[in-house]
Amino acid sequence: MPPGIYCPTEFWSKGENQNIQVDFLLPTGIYLNLSVPCNASLGTIKQVLWKQAQYEPLFHMLSDPEAYVFTCINQTAEQQELEDEQRRLCDIQPFLPVLRLVAREGDRAKKLINSQISLLIGKG
Repeated sequence: MPPGIYCPTEFWSKGENQNIQVDFLLPTGIYLNLSVPCNASLGTIKQVLWKQAQYEPLFHMLSDPEAYVFTCINQTAEQQELEDEQRRLCDIQPFLPVLRLVAREGDRAKKLINSQISLLIGKG
């Protein structure tokens, strides 16, 4: 594959124990690029992101971290809400290492159960 061409499968097969650069989009419109462990859980990543976001403009406009959920574009080019914060980034394998933080909507418990069922049946 020529240099500069992005191949998602090759990217995620490089190894779980390395750090990767992830782009984060906050609800305030702030963009952050952080190096995070590929095998870190979403909950851990959210904690790291929140610590860094404290030093950014408009942080005071954000609610509690639990009020937000990560979304990404998955390998089938669909937007996916990542309700289960115990899942690791290397297991989710977003199409690009870009995570967007959005306000939670709806019944969180129901969404979490549906997410876990989809994962068990191989839906992704």
